[in-house]
Amino acid sequence: MQLRSKRELIEKFIEENLPKIDDADNIQDEFEKYWQEQKVLALAKLCEEESLDKEQFNALIETYIFSGQTPLRDEVLKCLGNRPSILQAKEIGERIIAKMKEFVEVFVMGMVA
Repeated sequence: MQLRSKRELIEKFIEENLPKIDDADNIQDEFEKYWQEQKVLALAKLCEEESLDKEQFNALIETYIFSGQTPLRDEVLKCLGNRPSILQAKEIGERIIAKMKEFVEVFVMGMVA
């Protein structure tokens, strides 16, 4: 069930990278390297789309992973360059929290080294 959200990335690794790996012993290392690269790219894209401070948002994600507690909307909004109006804050905060949870589901949950 957890692999469904990861399927596209795993298939991409198999199609693009697996044929280039000569030594089967290197597959796990190459996959971990690939996964980390994709994680960094996805975080950068998310931060760019939502105009988030990358360092602050990454710290918020790490806290969420460690504690398991969904961050407060105000904590998320602090990561924004420009604070939205009160009318927009709820919608924007909930959208970013949903994207953060999806990011964690794809790149963190079920990925044991």
